[in-house]
Amino acid sequence: MPDLYKTVSPEFKNTRDVIYLLGETNNELGGGEYLKMLTRTAKQGGLAIGNNPAPEQVRYGASVPIVNINKNLKTYQKLEELIEKEILSSTLSITSGGLGIALAKASVGGMLGCNVSLGKNGSKASVFSTNVKLFSESQGRILVSVPPRKIKAFEKIVKNISCAKLGTVSRNGRFIIRNENHAKGRAGKKIVETTVKKLFDAYHKFSNSMK
Repeated sequence: MPDLYKTVSPEFKNTRDVIYLLGETNNELGGGEYLKMLTRTAKQGGLAIGNNPAPEQVRYGASVPIVNINKNLKTYQKLEELIEKEILSSTLSITSGGLGIALAKASVGGMLGCNVSLGKNGSKASVFSTNVKLFSESQGRILVSVPPRKIKAFEKIVKNISCAKLGTVSRNGRFIIRNENHAKGRAGKKIVETTVKKLFDAYHKFSNSMK
């Protein structure tokens, strides 16, 4: 990074900024945080005994994320260009917990809400379950936010890579995720509706318990 002052931090910063997902989401829950939660739940319920895994473990544990070096490199190069041209307000690599957790981190970091729709979620297919869209840990994905005045320049740069428009940053402190956008501009069904304050409290309750 030639210019340290062009560093872009991960938290949402401005209301009305538009949120995008760079990179493809695939059905890759295997080995991830969501699978771990299902495994714990199954064991507590007596569903997983010995070498006989619970149905949820079989269903969600088979698809471990696969790194596509060529696609990821193109995404990273575009990200580098966006940062160099100072187009982004925020940028956050999607890792453990998937997109749902990344959105929560960006909101809590800036104490700003968001209103997003999963839609195709940067995927070639729209048939993935809500769980996959929220918690898949597919590699090479980045959550970014862009000021409205820079949208045209942003979309010109990313036109040849996988990119999905998710929604906007909001000032009301609400954290809303919808399953998909319906036809004719109708809003999709809400699958997550909470506040940034509740997410903040949950995050710090957990982090404090680990001290």
